[in-house]
Amino acid sequence: MFEKLRAFADMGRTQGITTTATIPIVGALSSTASTEWYHIVYFTALSIFAHMALNIFIALGDIKLDAHTYVPSRNPVSSGILSKKEAMNFVLLGTIICIISLLIPLSFTNYLSTFMAAICFFPSYFWLIWYGWKGKKYIFSYDFSFSVSYAFLVLFGVFTIGGMPTIFTWIFIAVVILVATAFAQWENGLKDVDADRSVGVRSFAVVTKVKNNQKINLTHPYYLYGISLKIIFLIFCFITYLYFENIFYLLFILIFGIPTQTFIMYRFLIKEKAIDHRKTILLDVAFTAILGYSVVVGKTGVLPLILLVAYLIIGYLIGSYFQYNCEFKFKRFSIQ
Repeated sequence: MFEKLRAFADMGRTQGITTTATIPIVGALSSTASTEWYHIVYFTALSIFAHMALNIFIALGDIKLDAHTYVPSRNPVSSGILSKKEAMNFVLLGTIICIISLLIPLSFTNYLSTFMAAICFFPSYFWLIWYGWKGKKYIFSYDFSFSVSYAFLVLFGVFTIGGMPTIFTWIFIAVVILVATAFAQWENGLKDVDADRSVGVRSFAVVTKVKNNQKINLTHPYYLYGISLKIIFLIFCFITYLYFENIFYLLFILIFGIPTQTFIMYRFLIKEKAIDHRKTILLDVAFTAILGYSVVVGKTGVLPLILLVAYLIIGYLIGSYFQYNCEFKFKRFSIQ
């Protein structure tokens, strides 16, 4: 029984639950309404089922792809620990729970806000169902499906607590579209390009003829695309500074933001193995999360963002603890 639970944790990528939950939470924090403790509980509980159900559904479609990666054992269905029926039953149950949970906000906000939250949740959720079903086979869909989904998820957070978007909400949405999702797909596309190519995935990495275990050079179109995403990300951080007008935030961008983003792109330039790209991705998640959340500091102040980072890290550690074969479990490949 415990082995199956760990298999669901692996397949559902439980290490990323709080990462997903922070998207609507930051949306809520950036809105015109006040965020209460029970909103955080609600977003966390909803994210457990939404995050796991969607990742399991996507993993079911990746069985052939995973056989070509450097960690084929990460898919519990491929290794026989879970059956396809068991995995699909979890997806259906998780989806039903998510839909029912949309009625809960009626107890602490108004009907119009609940309706708007539902309007945002459905495209956010089912866009990734499309991605897991057929979306990877189409150019642009692989690289931007998460961007569409997470943009709606930010607005879901705004409307769930009865708020309206502010300028900081729109800046955060831009950051989510460009970096939290588009660059995350850039990283995954680079790491798994040969496996993606073998099963007909149409990512930008595949289309621009990137290859695994081969360094990408500075002038390669795919690398230039990645640099462009990071530069635009930093530009939006400076836009936040223009609205926030705080010299300490400007120093934060100059001392932390620019160096960390430059370091990440440098590592992708000099490393060639998928295992090394995985390690760089883990670093990027930490650095980019801190910088990405900071764009709403003019609305929230510093303390909520510090607590948010702590929430993210603690959630990652708890989720990782329950996993066994997940690709991004801490120290999974330390021997290699």
